[in-house]
Amino acid sequence: MPEPYSRRLFLTGVLACGITTAGTIYLLPGGRSAPPPPGPVETELRLASGRDPTGARGLLIEMWNRSNPQTPVSTDITPSGTRDERLVMQDLAASGNVDIVNLDIIHVPEFARKGLITPITLVDPGEIFESIRYALRVPDTSDRYWAAPFNTDVGMLFDRQPEGSDLTEVSLWRTLDRIPAGQAQFVGQLNPDQSTSYEAFVVNILEHALSVDPGILTPNGTVSRDLGQWQEALAPLVAAVRAGKVTRSGNEDQSRQAFREDSRRRFMRNWPLQYRELQKEGDADARASRIRLSPLDRGVLGGQNLALVASSPHPELAKRFIDFMTDRPAQKVLAAYGLAPVRFDVYEDADFRMLAPHLGQLRTAVERARPRPITPNYPQFSDAVRVHTQALLDGGRLTSEFIDQLQAALN
Repeated sequence: MPEPYSRRLFLTGVLACGITTAGTIYLLPGGRSAPPPPGPVETELRLASGRDPTGARGLLIEMWNRSNPQTPVSTDITPSGTRDERLVMQDLAASGNVDIVNLDIIHVPEFARKGLITPITLVDPGEIFESIRYALRVPDTSDRYWAAPFNTDVGMLFDRQPEGSDLTEVSLWRTLDRIPAGQAQFVGQLNPDQSTSYEAFVVNILEHALSVDPGILTPNGTVSRDLGQWQEALAPLVAAVRAGKVTRSGNEDQSRQAFREDSRRRFMRNWPLQYRELQKEGDADARASRIRLSPLDRGVLGGQNLALVASSPHPELAKRFIDFMTDRPAQKVLAAYGLAPVRFDVYEDADFRMLAPHLGQLRTAVERARPRPITPNYPQFSDAVRVHTQALLDGGRLTSEFIDQLQAALN
């Protein structure tokens, strides 16, 4: 029996209304509220980041600014879309106009190779999922990282008509197989019609391929370069698209809108944050706990990471801010806003498990997630996957040129 939504709504309301005051006190050293400003601003730190759709990051920055009035943080908001964010952040970091950059996990190696960021240590790294640490660790070191994980992410399956108890895992190809032909019940980010949806498409493609063949992308981010293997791994998705079983949307928000607008669309692959967005938008099934979130058998790791800019004139202060944003109390704020924490201990918090019943499922999904190739040439890899597999879904076929481009990007 689903937990009554009214109870969760009450908990959400209490947390949302009280977090600015209670949360600020909780996050400050010694549990004390912020003292009056002692004097004028001495140093302003600048953070480059994409937009903040949840408001969680802005709230944490507000908390920092209240407790550190002489070293406030201001934010340079970059354009939407992973690709556009990357280019703007490169310019900002290279010019020395920012102290911290909030990077998608796939772009950290490129910034490191270009000397735009500098290694740091993490707060309690043993509490952070190993797959995340692996993707960020400086090679040949045990305690140095190119960035501190702020939040993580992994795709999950939304099911509007769940049967039985929670599932420990679901397979995308089996989900597609059970949908009748001509009924577009599955929604995914499978129409990269603009740059803001390019990377979402690549992640979806990798997850569909992984559901058939785990050898397509190994736990250390190694990608298969066998054409036949790719063709077989994507065959169920191609068949489902051609049988009219799939609603191909652009980015994650467009998928959510398509899923919400037609209740006959039973399944959706999306980030877990979209569950909270469905609730906020008044989706009747989400508000009544009739939508189940299940971990994929093998998902793809996402997330944002705070990196110290190599040319920052205030490295010690910037590192203090990074530690504040990535420590356990801040991670609890992120969890309250629907984001996926990077630390084990937040998932074990009884209060948050009550607030977000799918928190246990989310942890399972994160533990199984696989990183995309950890390479400075990731943009070239992503382009190759997008161009060739989009053509495949549109009626074409994969050719040896696809493998040649993968080789060129990854060698």
